[in-house]
Amino acid sequence: MCNWANRPSQSTCTAQNPNDSATSWNRANAVPCASPTEAPPPTYWFDLSPTVPAPYDGYTGRQTQQWHWPDGRYLSGWGWPVIHCPSNPAQWGTGLFTKPMATTQSGHVFLRVPGFLSHQQARYVRGQVKVYLYSQRPYGPPYLPGINMTATLALQTLGVDNVWRDAATKLLPAIDTYSGGGYEFFEIETLIQPYTPVRVELRANALPPLRVADPDYVYGNYSMGADVVEARLILPDCIPDQSRPGFCL
Repeated sequence: MCNWANRPSQSTCTAQNPNDSATSWNRANAVPCASPTEAPPPTYWFDLSPTVPAPYDGYTGRQTQQWHWPDGRYLSGWGWPVIHCPSNPAQWGTGLFTKPMATTQSGHVFLRVPGFLSHQQARYVRGQVKVYLYSQRPYGPPYLPGINMTATLALQTLGVDNVWRDAATKLLPAIDTYSGGGYEFFEIETLIQPYTPVRVELRANALPPLRVADPDYVYGNYSMGADVVEARLILPDCIPDQSRPGFCL
């Protein structure tokens, strides 16, 4: 999500002002990014705005804000309305450079990573995500009980009717923020038929009913958060069989 040269569609990129220091900077001083074909900036960070913006206040965006990439990658959720990226790829997924997103809505999709199985035989495809999943109670009234929430990591395939369907799923628990927690690595694998579009998806399951009518007011509602470090779709390589054109070894 932080590739300098491969930015979200219709996204505005702004970078740290070179007059600011690495440890003392003001986002209001940010400058427009150079072209994706240029080298990444020598400064510490750059920000990528949503493809579908949905501002809520000066600090957060609505759950409907979305980032779309030309290859079909997707992110969505309530939280800071930019992806905050390090200029140095070695810093990806470290410190502040993750993407926390939240939702109060059952079935909300946090991310998708698509691909295509180009083998002429069925092969196993793997989906992976490193994420901190957490459930949050409303800030008030006090002493509301924690509620167990879960998310689903799914491998999906695209049918001839142009509908995506789950091929395999894994249930992931969300840790109550009062109990503490941290980043975990989850993986799912299944056999996919040849020449099939496939993607990995992370989505919320059933969440408690809203206590406050505004679904974006997470402080007054139960919500689930997904602080994403990385997500991958792993496809087997096709090594062409020279003795059988069009086939893989």
